[in-house]
Amino acid sequence: MINESLPPTVYALSRRNVLLLLLASIGFTVGGAVLLWHHATLKGLVGGALAVPFFGFCSFVLLRRLVRNRPELVLDADGLEHVQLGRIGWAEIAGVRLRTMSVRGSSQQMIEVVLHDPDAYLARAPRLVRASAGPNRSLGYGPANIAANALPVPLEEVLAAMHRHHPRLGGDAG
Repeated sequence: MINESLPPTVYALSRRNVLLLLLASIGFTVGGAVLLWHHATLKGLVGGALAVPFFGFCSFVLLRRLVRNRPELVLDADGLEHVQLGRIGWAEIAGVRLRTMSVRGSSQQMIEVVLHDPDAYLARAPRLVRASAGPNRSLGYGPANIAANALPVPLEEVLAAMHRHHPRLGGDAG
């Protein structure tokens, strides 16, 4: 049963965290440019050639998110609306759970939104979500994940709010 009397829960973008990510991304872009400029080794040249477009794109996306100033996540009677994932209805969601993704010694906490039909979601998902679906799948994750780094509250609080909006939602309650 969905709690339709509950007002929407709105989570603003954590401007501080996104600004820190933007500064780091700009730093890596500059570092890649320095490697390209002073390409003493083939490794440096390749590293720079990969770093500049990747971190340059990341910088663009982060800057755009800061300028747009949209809520990061909105939970309501119909489902969730995430700035990167788009709209996902409660009926599409089999469950939610807290996960930690570890890659090369670095870890990031996230909420994995487990979907009944991931392919149906991916058919309408934003391009960036579709592009990351393959790598996510190879790491054992679904296509819809909400990272902690842009939210202003702990993920456990978001999970609890999801369960308040849709009490029969499967997965961890937080």
